[in-house]
Parts: sequence; structure tokens; C-alpha cells
Amino acid sequence: MYPVYEPVSSAKRPDTSYQPVNNNDRSPSLGEKVPSYPANPRQHRRSRIVLHWLWHFLSLLWVGPIIVLLYLNFSKHVIGASAWCPRGNCDAEGTTDNAVQRAYQLDRQDHDINGALQFVAKALEVWFVFIATSLVYDIGILFAKKGRGLPVGYILSHLEFADIRYIFSPLLWTSPVPHQNSVPEKRARIIKLYLFAIFTALLTILANLMGPATAVLVLPTLQWVQTPHIMDQTFNDTAVMYQPSGDHLFSSCSNAQLLARNYSCTQKTYGPSLDDWAAQSVSTSRQAATPNGSLIEASSQEAALTFLLNGTAQDLIWIPNRQVLRSMSHEYSKTAGLLTDADVPEYPDKIYNNSLQTSLERQGPSLGVQFGCYAGNVTDITLDDDRWVRCYTGWSSPSDYTTNYTKCLRLGIGSDDTKYSTQFYLENEAKNAPDKQTGVGVYYADKAMYFNKTTDFGSGIRNCLNNETSAKCDWDRVFRTELPEELRNTSVNVGVVSYQIPGEKNPDARVYCDHVTYQSFPTYSVDTSRRSNPQALVLLDDLPQINNDTVPLVVNPDWFLAAWSVDAYAALDGNRQIVKELIRVVPLFYDALTRNDLSDLYDDYEFEFLHLYALGQSLSMVNYYATDPPKNPTPEQVKDNAHPIFHTYATIHVWAYGLSGRTSKLGVTVVILGIACVLARLLLGVSTGVQERSTVEVLASAFEHRHQGEFEGLEEEGHLAKVRYRIVEDGDGRQKFLPEKKTARWSHIMSS
Repeated sequence: MYPVYEPVSSAKRPDTSYQPVNNNDRSPSLGEKVPSYPANPRQHRRSRIVLHWLWHFLSLLWVGPIIVLLYLNFSKHVIGASAWCPRGNCDAEGTTDNAVQRAYQLDRQDHDINGALQFVAKALEVWFVFIATSLVYDIGILFAKKGRGLPVGYILSHLEFADIRYIFSPLLWTSPVPHQNSVPEKRARIIKLYLFAIFTALLTILANLMGPATAVLVLPTLQWVQTPHIMDQTFNDTAVMYQPSGDHLFSSCSNAQLLARNYSCTQKTYGPSLDDWAAQSVSTSRQAATPNGSLIEASSQEAALTFLLNGTAQDLIWIPNRQVLRSMSHEYSKTAGLLTDADVPEYPDKIYNNSLQTSLERQGPSLGVQFGCYAGNVTDITLDDDRWVRCYTGWSSPSDYTTNYTKCLRLGIGSDDTKYSTQFYLENEAKNAPDKQTGVGVYYADKAMYFNKTTDFGSGIRNCLNNETSAKCDWDRVFRTELPEELRNTSVNVGVVSYQIPGEKNPDARVYCDHVTYQSFPTYSVDTSRRSNPQALVLLDDLPQINNDTVPLVVNPDWFLAAWSVDAYAALDGNRQIVKELIRVVPLFYDALTRNDLSDLYDDYEFEFLHLYALGQSLSMVNYYATDPPKNPTPEQVKDNAHPIFHTYATIHVWAYGLSGRTSKLGVTVVILGIACVLARLLLGVSTGVQERSTVEVLASAFEHRHQGEFEGLEEEGHLAKVRYRIVEDGDGRQKFLPEKKTARWSHIMSS
């Protein structure tokens, strides 16, 4: 029989190492059984097997709710206006008078359900820690049953690993190396023990991340979610370069009236609209002059919606298209509850009512302008019956207001009867007015040229403007001359609106504004809530940046006549608001610029606003042509920027699941690793049949073990943790601890 060791007192030795003692002095006797085991070992083993597989089954069940959470988040499942929406029914009543009270009720529901879901996340975390504990135990037992066994420092690692401090324990990283009195161990075995330590440390991190990970996935968030995109139209062309036409373009105009250029027919619908813009522009300039005042953009209405002119950092003004707004108005009226059930029984749509907020989205065309206003003199050079050159002094580049140029336009197109110019008049109703009519000319030129006292950029246009030499000049070469980049975009397809100066003695004096026009295909959006958006204001999103090589559009000047509701070469009623305001501010603007006195900036604002809104009115009216979209568009059709496919959809504010943030993606990674751990533990259980022992059983086996010198000469905790033990079972299924020096004799002990 092997000698038994016990620690001696400090009176015998100065250290605390373990020494052999006389077997006759110990109690109880060697043959006495310390722990008590069941009388029927087979029944106990059978119960242990049942519990073993039951626990595997419960571990596998953890995967179920995790897969559900992954499905909800990957599918971006929408719950609704509340985090608690049984059967998808939690109407927010956003378009009713009960909206505020209903919002309060939903908020209380959200608070309660989110609190409950945090308990669910905690339960999933605790559940996983149980599983991970078993996995660490199973792997540790596999190491303990082979070779020289498992270091003492790892025997209880399944109980310690859940504490994040465990990965900083020195024993975790030093136990694989044998102590100095031990028999040397193979390097491969040491490496395997280090891999076990690394795996345990990673599982410690995983277990501590599982709580936040499941919380991220189990808790829904308030999100803006897009409904499925529906293909609505395929864009073909814009009518901006053509004369307005069509029986359905304006509700108050027939096609015959439009073809005859009798655009006064638009007065009924759009005359008040332009006058309202004029009144708003004057009102905001006056308010801006008051303390704490500010300029506010004016809006206009089309059907059930209103819109603004949208500015960008490029000094481009993007103008919503009224044809698109008319299409949006019907859907807006249905969604916002403006139509009765009799009008449209299928609305309000359930998906919109089941959201806290809804924004209708529709893609469509928009025209953008870059404009500037100046004062100077005008000169006309007649080339032949159908062509002439018109030049304006006092022009300056938007990028350099200090350098003045003369801007010349090439007008007329030879034998073609269509003229890219038109004119109308503003009647002056004021008493003793020096001019009863003020002329307004609208011109569009395919090319413009610039010159000043120092340069004409090699075009020779200064000499050609001499009446005696103009007929001999090669005007085509003049207007083909390459211009600097800062002037290039304002020299192709240029529009100019020229105003005579009421009461000005110089007949050539003009206030004029030039512009270039571009096209884009933004997304129109409108918030359907009458509380947050009482004016049903439409905004433009996804506005583009215009490149220097983008060619501006050709614009037919008759759209300007339609905007003003005036026939070609006719006079506008002087009682209209827009007429009165222009006759008042044009002379003020001319005087300010010619005297270079901008002290009264509000006069400048008023004129430029009035002109901009008239320009915006004209370009907002331009219709476009579209066809039905293809059922199965090809990749080429999808990428066709010239003929895009327009989609309609809605963006709803709802409680939903999703993987929009980095934290949710981290959460997915953590729970997938958790699933891998569950499956690994199941695989180990099936392949090895390792049965987990309770802490009481482990301690009982440890207490039953009588040390046999394995701790001799070891004092420090780090050295004690390096001692190896094999864990085996005797014939009754009881665990036994075998020290590394005696494992080879286990068969002898069991047989004796």
C-alpha cells in the first residue's frame, strides 16, 4: 500500500510542503468508505444517463429562439406602430383627432414590452452560460481521461470561466507547463492544453457578450422602413423644348388655345398662384427687415400638395414638377384620410395606419436652374430677316462678380418659322405713369459669347459688332470660340428674360436675368401627417451635383407665357399682384446696380424673388412623356439614365427588427458562435458519452482521494495548479482522481 501524505506543522519544518505520515496515525482507517453512494449503482447510472440526454435536449432548445431572432432581423420584420402588435393590429390613428391620446397609449405599451423583452434577453444569456459551462466541463474531462491528465488549475474551470476576470488569471496561462519536479511532458500535449486555455478564454468573452447580443436582437427599434418599390412609369422625354400642348395639360385650356399661343387660359388656375408667390416674396422681404426677421421661401400649391423651390450648394434651384405632384396628390389624399370610404373604400391602407408616421415617395423629373440678374444696356445687330445678335452690358460671372462682360446671344434659327424668343407687356395702372406698358422679352439662345475691354477670347466679336463689318463676319466661327471653364456652362442653351425700365429715359436700359436649365430625377416625398406637415409640403431628395460637362436643356419660351397667363405679345392686367410689384421694384433694382449701391438689399431680394418665382412657375408646368414600365426589365433598362424607371413606395416609421447598425451585426456574430457551441457540445455528448458530474460529486471524489506525494516540495499556488490528475471511473461509476505519477498503476489498484 502506498504511503499517505499530509501537511506537517511548522514546528517540524519551516515550510508547508506535504510529507508522508504513518498510516496507523490517520483516521479513518484505510478500508473505510468516506462518501455514501446509492445501494443500486445501475439505477443511479440509468438516472444519470436520462438526465444527461435531457440536458442535451434542453441545450438544443436554446437554438430555437435564437433562430427565430435571426429570422426576424434578417427578414427585417416590421411589427407596427407599437412594439406590441398582436396580429399586426395597432392602429396609430395618426389622421384622427385622437392621435395624441393614442400615441400616449402606444408609448406606454412600448415601455412595458421592451422591459419584458430585456428579461427574455437575460434568460437567453443565463441559458447559454449553462450550456457553455457543460461544454467546458466536457472538453476538460476529455483531457483528464487521456495522457497524464488535467492540471489542477483547470479542474474547476467550468465553474470559473463565466467570470470575465478568469481570462486574467495567471493560473489559466501557466498551468499547461509542468512544474519543476514533474516528469517532462511532450510539447504536443502542452500545446493542446494551451489551446484548451485559449478556447476557455474565448468562451468567457462569448458568454459575457451573449447578454448584450441577445438584447440587441430581441429588442425591436423604431426605424424608417421602405415598403416594396413598385415600378410606376418609364420616362421617355420632357416637353421643355416644345410648345405647350394637349387637352389635359391645363384643366382650363384646350389644345387649340395652346397651339394658338393663347396662354391667358391658364389664368383661372395658375394666375392666382403666381400672384400669391409675388405677395409672399414681398411679405418675407419686409419681415426680414424687422428685428430678428428672416427671409422665408414662398410655397405654391398643386392639387392637394404644396412645394418649395429647392436650393443646393451649387446655386442651383430645383423645381418640382406639377405633373408628378398631381399623381402624388391622389395617393396622399387616400393615405391622409382626406377621401371618404365611399370615394375609395380600400383606404386607409392598413400598412400606413399601422405606422407612427408615413412619408409617400415617388421618383420623377425635376428641372433645375442657375440664374443671375444684372443691369445694363442692350444692343441688337441684325444679320438677316431671321437672325440677329443681342448683347447686354453689365454681366458678371457667378464665380467672379468683380469682372464685367458684355454678353451676346445668337438668336433666330434661319428659315425655321419657330422663334426662340417671345415678348409680352406689363400694364402700368398707376396715375401719371410715364410708361403705360413695360416690355418683357424672353429669349433662348443655343450659344452665347462674352467680351470686355481686355479680351474677347479670340472670337473677334468686338470688331464684328461694328455695323459696317457685321455682315462680313463669320458669326458661326465667333460663337464656336472656346471659352474659359468658368464661362462655359453659361454659354450653351442660355435663357434671358429682359425687363424694360419704367420711366427710364434711356430706351436701351434693361434689367435682365439669365439662366441655364438642367434635368434630374429626384425622389419626391411628403409626410402624410396633418399634425407634423399641415401644409402637405413636398420635398425633393437625392438631388444631383451637376458636372461642368453637363449640357443645359433647350427651353421653349412659351412656357414663360403660360406661367404668366398671357398671350404672346399681349399685355398683362396691371391690377395683378405680380405686375404691380415688378413695375415697382425693377427701377429700384436698376438704380442700385448702376450706382453700385446695394445698401437697400431688400429691393434686390424682392426683384430676384419675383423673377425666380415666375421662372419657377414656368418650369414647374412643363409636362413629360412616360410609358408603362416593363414587367421584367433588363439590366440595360435598369441602368438607362436617360430613360429611368420611376418607382413609387412609402417610408414608414415603425417598430421593426433589422441589421442596420454595427451592434446588431456584432450580435448576430455572437449568437451564431453560440449556436456553434451548442452543436459542438451535442456532438461531444454523442461521440464521447461524457456525463457531467455535479460540484458535490467532484468535491466528494477530491476529498476521498489520498494524496501520494504529488504535492511534495510545492508551495506556491502556481506550482500546485500544474499538478496533473487523471479522472477515471471505477466499476460503480464513481470518479477517481489519479495523480500523474501513479496513473500507470491504475489497473493494478482496480484489480487489488
